Amino acid sequence: MIFRRNKSAKRNVALGLDLGNSQIKAAVVSREGEKFELVEYAVRSLPADASTGFRHPQFIAELQQLVSELRTADRHAYVTLSCASAMVCQAEFPPMPLAEIKSALKLNSARYLRRDFSSYYLDAVPVQGYEINPQSKDTSKAKILVGGAQREDVDACREALVAAKIKPATIELAAVSVINSFHLAHAELEQEVVVLVDCGARTTSINFIQGGVPLITRIMHFGGAQLSEYVGQVLMLNPREAEEEKLKMSEPVKELVRQAISPIAREVRSSIDFFERQHDRRVRQIYVCGGSACSADVLGFLGEAVGMKVECWNPVTALDVSGFNGETPRVTALGPSLAAAVGVVMGRLAAGNGR
Repeated sequence: MIFRRNKSAKRNVALGLDLGNSQIKAAVVSREGEKFELVEYAVRSLPADASTGFRHPQFIAELQQLVSELRTADRHAYVTLSCASAMVCQAEFPPMPLAEIKSALKLNSARYLRRDFSSYYLDAVPVQGYEINPQSKDTSKAKILVGGAQREDVDACREALVAAKIKPATIELAAVSVINSFHLAHAELEQEVVVLVDCGARTTSINFIQGGVPLITRIMHFGGAQLSEYVGQVLMLNPREAEEEKLKMSEPVKELVRQAISPIAREVRSSIDFFERQHDRRVRQIYVCGGSACSADVLGFLGEAVGMKVECWNPVTALDVSGFNGETPRVTALGPSLAAAVGVVMGRLAAGNGR
């Protein structure tokens, strides 16, 4: 499905693509001053067999179809992806140039990350508030945010983009993209520590954020697809029927989803307990985005299990969507599932790198 705003004007515009496990999403966002506007967006669901990898012919075909439907002519895109090998962590380094830090990670990741990531593409950026100054007499270590994914996953993603005639300007992890858009939309929470949970189809990221900086990020291999699979197993339904029943959320299905969501709830609860012990700080708010966040019932079950208030985070509410006119309620309702596609674009436009 694809929707477009009704009018256009010259502005700083960029295309974001979210390559997920069950859906591919596109968001075209423009920026004028401090105002961000959603120009158009598109969503295509993947057949079950196409969710097995970026190299699957049907995945590439769906990506080509999605892009061909966009009115935006520029095929340079900022890409965000979800994959099983994704990782995000913080590490400490002596004050040395960022290029040397990246080289050190490439040569000996285990020394700095306590695990061998030699089969990964890794990227590193200074954590906000920390400066890398090799000439400084300050010998304290700099905090660096490190993210990456296995080379095989990233190469497959790049090959699919090239096959679809898309020129990737950047490729980043969905766990990072959602943090970008959350920070830009909620500057008022600068001093608060909040938990942002991005519940995707088969992966869920749990991010502890303060001032736009991820203090802890955990990625678990569990998401909305497992909720549907559990419903299907108990009720003996095929995947399509199970998904439909989950969306209808009848009383019997509600109880099944309440049971199935317990792995996410346990991970969120244990992560909060760990953070509060380590940092001696209280977490008072949990926000959830991703496809599952579109369901008030799912959010309610998660909040009950975690023992804290859980609120849906909808990135579209921070954007101007007036150009969609009669379709505004529909795009707003889909907003939580567009978090990564919107976030990867907003992060670049905010930095002044949009095309």
